[in-house]
Amino acid sequence: MKKAFFTYILFILAMAAFITLRVRAGAILATDTKPAEPEPETLTETYAAQEHEAEEEPPEPDEDDHLWHGDIVPEAKFNGLIPRIVCWGDSLTVSLDEKSAFPDILRSMSGCEVINYGVEAESTSMIAMREGGLRVNVKATVIPADVTLIPIFLRTENNGHVHFLDNGDGGVNPCEIGGIEGELQKLNGSYYFKRLNKGERIAIEEGTQFVTHAMKDARPDDILVIFAGTNDLPTVSNAHNIIDLERSMLEAAGCSKYIIVGLTYAGGIPEIDEVNAALEKEFGEHFVDIRKYMLKYGLSDSGIDPTSEDLADIEKGEIPSSLRMDYVHGNKHYHRLLGEQVYRRMKYLGYIP
Repeated sequence: MKKAFFTYILFILAMAAFITLRVRAGAILATDTKPAEPEPETLTETYAAQEHEAEEEPPEPDEDDHLWHGDIVPEAKFNGLIPRIVCWGDSLTVSLDEKSAFPDILRSMSGCEVINYGVEAESTSMIAMREGGLRVNVKATVIPADVTLIPIFLRTENNGHVHFLDNGDGGVNPCEIGGIEGELQKLNGSYYFKRLNKGERIAIEEGTQFVTHAMKDARPDDILVIFAGTNDLPTVSNAHNIIDLERSMLEAAGCSKYIIVGLTYAGGIPEIDEVNAALEKEFGEHFVDIRKYMLKYGLSDSGIDPTSEDLADIEKGEIPSSLRMDYVHGNKHYHRLLGEQVYRRMKYLGYIP
């Protein structure tokens, strides 16, 4: 009995030892077959890897980048004499010092004669009245033989109000009525005309066109730059009004070389993207979407580190504050960028050598 009991105990102990050996052998085998751990990285390698992982994807290429930057490959070859550049617009075109506004930048970069017909606070229709795109008529009157100031009554071809001289001359004088050259004045809200030289007494028929100096001075080889529409505060539904007036301006000038500058004041034009898209669809490669360029490249191309306010502006679709004087008007950086991009587009189109 005791012998059998001891035999049983020995058997149990032997089995336990066997199982323990098998388990240890399996652990050793698993350790031997496990892939080796990589050598510890240096701190430099670790940070480099982390920075690489943190890098953002490069920005999507801009379809107009070949126009914004780098060498210009003209689409058309320049032919003829150096042309004049005639800039039409509102306060975004006006030059206060004849060196800082975008027409001044165009003058210095191109070597061309540049005429600035910017007048502040004007809508597209007001600009078109001065340029001839919107006809202005004179009611029947008589111009005396001597140099005398006489009242005249002006209306647009669609019987609208005329706004000459409200905020500046902008190419109005010296003007012409019925072939008589003279000067237009605005006194107490009314218009007066005074011929420059004595001559014959002339009866002016109803509907005779009032001709501004800019209209008389227009040349077929001029390059027109039109930056208009900000004071219209256009929407998608009425953007065609600006387009129609700008088309009429081109027809009145009789020129085929022109640049249309897109709108930049998103704060007053909530549908600015759609309005600019309508302008681009109409004018194609003649259209410069300067807002699109400034939002993406304006700060970097001006060497300006963006402030938190700039970043917030860009997020809202506004021109960055570092490129503006106030809520709508650009500073020297804005005008330099605009002048450079209009110049580049003119070279691309073969307008200037």
